[in-house]
Amino acid sequence: MKAVLLLILLIGIPEVAGAAARQHSHSELGALAAREAERRAIAAGFDAVAVKVMPLDSRLDLKQCEEPLKILEGRHQFALGKVNIGIRCDLPEAWTIYLRASVTSSMSVPVLTSSMNRSELIGKNDISFRTINVLSDPLGIVLDPSNIIGKEVTRDLHAGRPLRRSDLKSPQLIKRGQSVSITSSVAGLKVTMKGKALGNAAAGDRLWVQNQSSQKRVEGVVTDTGEVLVQ
Repeated sequence: MKAVLLLILLIGIPEVAGAAARQHSHSELGALAAREAERRAIAAGFDAVAVKVMPLDSRLDLKQCEEPLKILEGRHQFALGKVNIGIRCDLPEAWTIYLRASVTSSMSVPVLTSSMNRSELIGKNDISFRTINVLSDPLGIVLDPSNIIGKEVTRDLHAGRPLRRSDLKSPQLIKRGQSVSITSSVAGLKVTMKGKALGNAAAGDRLWVQNQSSQKRVEGVVTDTGEVLVQ
């Protein structure tokens, strides 16, 4: 009887060990998801990427895959912030799992050196660079100083914060009723005439003006020097 019991135990041990071996490692899945999240962030142009993968439920059992695991394409997802990484196995038993990861990036961005009030103009000495941890895709954050210097702030702003496009606007160069220079280029011939602005405008805006000689109304683009270019 003892011999039979021992034989059963000896037969059963490999089966239990084999069953345990067939479970996929949670740490391996987490490492795979972390590498994929980092790859996507780098491909999106971010540097100094850090990834933290949320641990799987310890009670979750997934059979060991007999072929390389497949990473599902991440559609309609930002590269930073909270992301989902899908992993799929087809053999021997099909399963799909999504791991949640938090992705951040350290990046240098221009910030104000001191607080500014609404309608003030930003000068070269009003900005400096600061390294910050970006927790989500920096939509709207202005990264190029040339798009900041000379702009007017649209609200009261505190020092040290990243600047967004909504915080800035081009200063008003022309006021309604103001006398302006109208420049027209036709067939390589450049003609300049006097006109009157029919609205307010900043550099880059389209503006209707009235020719003082012909009284004709034309539309043009305001240049950085305050001229109205009609093409």
